[in-house]
Amino acid sequence: MRTLWRIIAGLFRWSWRVLNFIREFILNVFLIVLILAGIGIWLQVSGSNSSEPVQQGALKVDLSGVLVDKPSVSNRLSRISRQLLGASSDRLQENSLFDVVDALRQAKTDKNITGIVLDLRDFAGGDQPSLQYVGKALREFRDTGKPIFAIGDSYSQAQYYLASYATKVYLSPQGTVDLHGFATNGLYYKTLLEKLKVSSHVFRVGTYKSAVEPFLRDDMSPEARDADSRWVGQLWQNYLNTVSANRQITPEQLFPGAAGVIAGLQAVAGDTAKYALNNKLVDVLDTRAAADQELVKTFGWDKANNDYRSVSIYDYNVKQPPQARTVTSPLSLPAAQSWTVKRAPVTWVVIRPQRRSAMRVLIQKSKPLYCALIALAAA
Repeated sequence: MRTLWRIIAGLFRWSWRVLNFIREFILNVFLIVLILAGIGIWLQVSGSNSSEPVQQGALKVDLSGVLVDKPSVSNRLSRISRQLLGASSDRLQENSLFDVVDALRQAKTDKNITGIVLDLRDFAGGDQPSLQYVGKALREFRDTGKPIFAIGDSYSQAQYYLASYATKVYLSPQGTVDLHGFATNGLYYKTLLEKLKVSSHVFRVGTYKSAVEPFLRDDMSPEARDADSRWVGQLWQNYLNTVSANRQITPEQLFPGAAGVIAGLQAVAGDTAKYALNNKLVDVLDTRAAADQELVKTFGWDKANNDYRSVSIYDYNVKQPPQARTVTSPLSLPAAQSWTVKRAPVTWVVIRPQRRSAMRVLIQKSKPLYCALIALAAA
């Protein structure tokens, strides 16, 4: 009996050792694979950040998503996650406005960038100041004499705003340029609150106080409609003036109003692409394949990618601006701190005293102009 127990105990002991060995082996293999994967991702990311020479061709502005001042996810974290997913390009849903503008401004002096191709099929838009900022960079690029081509199956208002800066705009024969204007709306729930037996107590003074109207009305008041119509109309008029100037047509020709658009479409039997061509909204009606052939003639053929020579704006290496540095305060203020942020050709010097109420000095030095702005600030 004792021998039997020894045999059973021995089996359990050896079984435990085998299981423990298998467990440690699997964990070690997993750790090694994880380390190798981390090293591989680091090498790919660092390799993508290295300044490799760009082949001569076009800068392809194939924005995907929206323009924002600052993306919610950093570029490095997004690049690492996309490397794990096997993506070949850093295509963010949120695009940094300043990164896009920096890339466009660097491209205008880059001898390897001979033009720009605006491929905006996945571009969702941005606010009007952001679009104007990008448009300004496109205008600076075009002023250097390099061409800008815009290709698209259709254009939304935001897409067409950027496309209007192109020297040549392509549109699919089945496409359209969707211009419909700007609008604003709100929710009104006075009746809902009454049905839910919810009482609202609002104290309001003045006529143009529409912030509390959702609690008091079921529709927009004439005063609120008048106020909103003014700023929305101004934004739309600014859009029309900018785009029409880019296309060298009149605002009325760009958007003749609802009745004018309907009459124009009836004249071409409802063909939206032909309507856009007749009103000089676009330059060429052609398929994407035919447009690509024209781009191949302009920028050359890339055998590796079987496409015209180009580099995506996401893969285009942009040199980082000079880092900020700390200098000694030029003024003898108690406990003053001074920073100099250099962004050629302008140097900003900011002196911020630590006291609650003191003088803040902002000096802008730009050759040959020296401008000093002094303001009193109370914390």
